[in-house]
Amino acid sequence: MEIDYNLIQRAQMLLTLDHPLTQVKDILLREGYPQEQVIELMDATEEVLNYLVPPQYDEHKIGIDILHPGEKEQGRKPTVDILIDKRSGKLELITPHLPETWRVANEVRKAIKRQRYPGKYLH
Repeated sequence: MEIDYNLIQRAQMLLTLDHPLTQVKDILLREGYPQEQVIELMDATEEVLNYLVPPQYDEHKIGIDILHPGEKEQGRKPTVDILIDKRSGKLELITPHLPETWRVANEVRKAIKRQRYPGKYLH
């Protein structure tokens, strides 16, 4: 079954915000996404989270997906380019061979520094 890319993006955002799968499913259904697509996506997500996810991906990390030049948004499967440890703020580049990954990582590092030391950047 073809799953709507907007549904995938919305689910990804909700999961990044630490909503459990059951809550994500309920939210997506309330928002009017087709039930059969939501169920298929949640089943596939649960399978991936339970069986195929390497140990580095856990509830203490946030994954960032970057749309790289030349990639088409429609039909594109989300991937993780950068992992951020929620506790330490440490970044792990999954796709360091791509220049956009470095650009986004540098911006994320700046944002993290501003959050940790807010007075230092005020002029």
